[in-house]
Amino acid sequence: MELGRELMLSDDDIPIDIARNMKCTAYQMISNENFYLYRKRQDSSSCGELVQSKGIVPGVKVFFSDYFSKLSDEIILQIFKWLPKKTLMKCSLVNRRFLRLTQDDTLWARMDLAGRSFRTEAIGRIITRGVIVLRLAQTKIVDPIFEPDFFIWNDMFESKLQYLDLSMSNITALGLQQLFKTCRHLIKLSLEHLTISDRVCEELAHNTQLEVLNLALCSGLTSRGVRMLLSSFSNLQSLNISWTNLETESVAILVETISPSIIRLNIAGCRKSLKDNHVRTLVDRCSSIRELDASDCNLLTVHVIKSIRELSELEYLSLSRCYNISIYAFMDLQYSRTLKYLDIFGMLTDAQLAVIVNTLRDVGINKFINSAVARPTVGTRRTSIWGLRTRD
Repeated sequence: MELGRELMLSDDDIPIDIARNMKCTAYQMISNENFYLYRKRQDSSSCGELVQSKGIVPGVKVFFSDYFSKLSDEIILQIFKWLPKKTLMKCSLVNRRFLRLTQDDTLWARMDLAGRSFRTEAIGRIITRGVIVLRLAQTKIVDPIFEPDFFIWNDMFESKLQYLDLSMSNITALGLQQLFKTCRHLIKLSLEHLTISDRVCEELAHNTQLEVLNLALCSGLTSRGVRMLLSSFSNLQSLNISWTNLETESVAILVETISPSIIRLNIAGCRKSLKDNHVRTLVDRCSSIRELDASDCNLLTVHVIKSIRELSELEYLSLSRCYNISIYAFMDLQYSRTLKYLDIFGMLTDAQLAVIVNTLRDVGINKFINSAVARPTVGTRRTSIWGLRTRD
């Protein structure tokens, strides 16, 4: 009974001196530094140091540890590669080590800046970071590309750009000339719907390893520019030079100087310049063509079919709106063993088209409205160019 009575004592039944001792003991237990497990004790092996804190309780010492100092540069770079480019710029302001690491070339190898506007010299600063894959489609770029004295101090500078998409961007011919002055290692390039000049072609011709070139809808392309470009690109495999208002002289230079290694070619839109003899020269020079688009070339006649049939590896052919080629000429394509697709939009009636379909049973008729030759993006995919990711 006495034991039970002692256990049931209330606060009023406890003597004052005992209660004070109990409260004091409880306070000491709670305020003991060992109770705060998250606090770090001073450790001589740690990289941090014990410092007097400000703004906390006076006299209390708090330990701050720099965990990043324990990590190697390689590990931090692996962390940084998952960060957005804007975050990387902010990280560069932390300390000198972060500034050095955020400037590593591996962090800037891929960039997608499509649809944006850039002030003067902004693109130049981006290129000097070591970008390899760069998408600048539909961007607005203001001259100059580089600082006024950039080429004085960096006369031998060569960018690492290999894959560049400038399709439908707002950039002057002078801006392109400055940009290509630093490019010597381009492999794939798109300049669709831009204004170029002979000086631009002269700088671009130094990229002798170029394999893919998209010049669709470009203006300012002359016969001299065509000669400089095609005589330099011995490894060219895919070329889109459609709707560039080529004159007859330019077309003749094209078929005579284009690389024999060409596989995909789009020369559509040469309404009054591409003739049967040009196609004959092209076939004799480039027998490995697999994809050929000669749409909207009104001077082509039925004789061009005979020349095209000699392309032993041809898989795709487009002769849309070539009105001087009759329906009977297309039937000769049934003897082609490799042809898989034929586009002849806007030429035949429904009845005539049905005859072609029945004659060319193994060939897909009018399957592709737009050409994909040398274009960096096809369809709705906008996160890659030529199959290469532009975002990390």
